[in-house]
Amino acid sequence: MSARRLASLGCALSTLWAAQAQAEPVAPATPAAPPAATPAPAGDLQSPEQASTRNSAYTLPRGMWAFNVGGLGIGSGDAVATLGAAYGIGAGLQAEVNVAHMSVGLFNIATAWQFVDTRYFDLGAKVGFWYGHGAWYWIAEEYAKDLVAKLDVISIPVELVASAPLTRWFQLDLTVVYAYGEIFGVGSESNIFTDAQIGVRQFALRPGARLFVTNRTALELSTKLPVSTVIPFDKVDDVSVPFKHTWSFEAGLRSRLAPGLFGSLRLHYGSNVDAMYGARLYPAFELEYRL
Repeated sequence: MSARRLASLGCALSTLWAAQAQAEPVAPATPAAPPAATPAPAGDLQSPEQASTRNSAYTLPRGMWAFNVGGLGIGSGDAVATLGAAYGIGAGLQAEVNVAHMSVGLFNIATAWQFVDTRYFDLGAKVGFWYGHGAWYWIAEEYAKDLVAKLDVISIPVELVASAPLTRWFQLDLTVVYAYGEIFGVGSESNIFTDAQIGVRQFALRPGARLFVTNRTALELSTKLPVSTVIPFDKVDDVSVPFKHTWSFEAGLRSRLAPGLFGSLRLHYGSNVDAMYGARLYPAFELEYRL
């Protein structure tokens, strides 16, 4: 074969190879793996899973349990001691009991419903039922035990609560309270039920404010301002209690100590604090675990 034919054949093969190479699709480059997702933040004390349900419009989210233990409170719900359990039913509904009160003969159940939920305003309602028989109050001292042994008490507190989270660091609360109570028995002396404002007929306002110092610590302030307080008895005239003996103020710190675990320390001040514990200024504590 001549050199000219060899050169022509080489050119033809080169052209055919180039055309075939251009016709073959180029495999797409493998995309780079996306960067690892940043873990979601733990949230703060204004998030639904961590917001305080005490003196606020908020309730537990659906399916969430909350267990709390505390002591030295002054309200009807947490007077003397608390060993509570609450459950988020859903649709803003919540149910709770205080087992510590049941253990001393004060049977109770409470429900709450958050029915307005917006960015800057929330509204909720709470209703409870309490029944106690003095003879079952076994932890009372001898004199107090004799005093309440023949008493029966019924209390039905109803609350309408508005909460306004104005900023990420400041929230206002306002509660309108009406408690319907009855005390059956003899005598009109002060007793543990009246000192804790269980069984009284009372209309009161409770304004409050929360300052969120960090995403895990809040300063909480509130005051109870009774407009009218009456102690009803079945065998003597009802007793009207003046404002100076029924109002109270509290200041406290609530902190997230660990995921799901919250601790609160409070200082209570007022004449009813003195009636219960023998001092106008008295501390209280509470631990809460949510799951």
